[in-house]
Amino acid sequence: MSRRRYLPYILLGVTSALYLYPFVRVLWRIGDEGTLVYGAQRVAEGAVPYRDFFEVMGPGSFYWLGFFFKMFGTSWLVARVLLLITAVATTLIVYWLARRLDSAFAALPAVVTLVLTIPLWAATNHHWDSNLFALLAFAAFVSWLDRSRRWLLIGAGVLSGVTTLFMQQKGLLLLLALVLTLWALRRGQPDFLPAVARLVAGYASVVAAEVLGFYLAGALPDFFYANVIWPISNYRNVNSVPYGFGLRDLFWSSWVDSLLLLFRPSAAHLVADLFLLPFLAIVGLPVLLVGLAFTRRAAAFSPATLPYWIAGFALWFSEIHRSDVNHLIYGSPVLLVLCVYLCGQRQNRFWRYAVRALAFSIVLFAAFDMLVAQAARTKVITRRGTVYVHAEDAALDFLDQQVKAREEVFVYPYYPMYYFLSDTANPTKFSILMYHINTEAQFREAVAALERRKVKYVLWDGPVDGPNLKNWFPAYQQPSPDKLIIEPYLTEHYDLLGYKNGFRLLQRKETSESANREFQPRAAGAVSPVRFSMGWGGL
Repeated sequence: MSRRRYLPYILLGVTSALYLYPFVRVLWRIGDEGTLVYGAQRVAEGAVPYRDFFEVMGPGSFYWLGFFFKMFGTSWLVARVLLLITAVATTLIVYWLARRLDSAFAALPAVVTLVLTIPLWAATNHHWDSNLFALLAFAAFVSWLDRSRRWLLIGAGVLSGVTTLFMQQKGLLLLLALVLTLWALRRGQPDFLPAVARLVAGYASVVAAEVLGFYLAGALPDFFYANVIWPISNYRNVNSVPYGFGLRDLFWSSWVDSLLLLFRPSAAHLVADLFLLPFLAIVGLPVLLVGLAFTRRAAAFSPATLPYWIAGFALWFSEIHRSDVNHLIYGSPVLLVLCVYLCGQRQNRFWRYAVRALAFSIVLFAAFDMLVAQAARTKVITRRGTVYVHAEDAALDFLDQQVKAREEVFVYPYYPMYYFLSDTANPTKFSILMYHINTEAQFREAVAALERRKVKYVLWDGPVDGPNLKNWFPAYQQPSPDKLIIEPYLTEHYDLLGYKNGFRLLQRKETSESANREFQPRAAGAVSPVRFSMGWGGL
């Protein structure tokens, strides 16, 4: 009986790993991943976040991966194995939470979570890490409700604290949700106050250790600015987006472009429309849940489901600071479990047909997404390991061939994955430099670092620069030419060598003039210095 009980988890875990493998082996063009892996590399080498480099992710994002880099070596393989383990573990926890409710469609929330998370953002991500620990905390809490084991409640508090290390608001909102659940279910009972005390004590121990660690490192003011002051004052400047942003303009349009390679336009649009169903379910989860709860309120808010409502909305609100479709997916796992369970409880055929339609759509989309991942067959050997891409990466080749390991190179405005894969060094404290997000003082500090260190090469990303940023940040406004800071400096102090992968390759004028003098032909007929050809752009 025990083996039969664990068999579904084993099968789901193995199947999830096999499905995800084609995605995690591929290098996707995701800027935030470079911030995390390069930051983790710095931490593994002894740097302290916020003091030695400026980022806005919580410190857990760097120390968690940095620990594995320290243990097993700093490599692409270590980062992607950890990503795979995180994804499989998250899928299994969602499945366990659904089975706890005795859901008629227990596997469906797990499958939707599997297909709509890592495959859409197959990269190291603080959202995935924070979700893993948040779901572990919630699972420990509901296990305590079922079994009243004291250590489970303390563990829920500790895991909520660990969640805070990755995303401050997510861990804090989860803690408040668990306390509110205790009040709703156990108030007036003798174990209510001791339970709250254990939960809060577990959480506070982690947060206190975090603060103490940065205090001892002399980085507490920097930590406070990056994790509290900066997000409040700067984050929403360009991160304000319409609700569900990206579903049509980014996802749907990219599906159509891919499907047009296989089908006629009418068929391509039809299939892309079918893919929309699980995404529409995620975007409409709050409305769907209200509709489901309205007809049978007593059943919807039973002691078994109430924790899912409270914690589910806490996680959902923790991601609503940028209400695009990706962040809605990040915040949806627990609400998704609840929604599918309530659909299964309804006798109305409409809800059951809706669940089956969702299952069909997600399987169809999973097959399509797998084909996209399998199409990445170009092997690239980097200093951090072998990666697969959909097309040659000429800019990365340039770094590997022309720039020595640990040599300083500047990538602007942001693609810090190049620092990691080429084992080069960022001469500034900033992996990302964007107007209206980074401050004027930070831009000037970056320019001062470039001038002081006389950085030889700069990779200036064309497609992800200036007005093009509005594709991902619709509220972004490019400053007027007289307000630009770094662009005039690059234009004045660097020569354009050529274009690769849409990056403008720049070489510092002093070094390029020195190189010209050094390699000046001394006799008639000597070969002129080689220059990079122009027009290699394209992402």
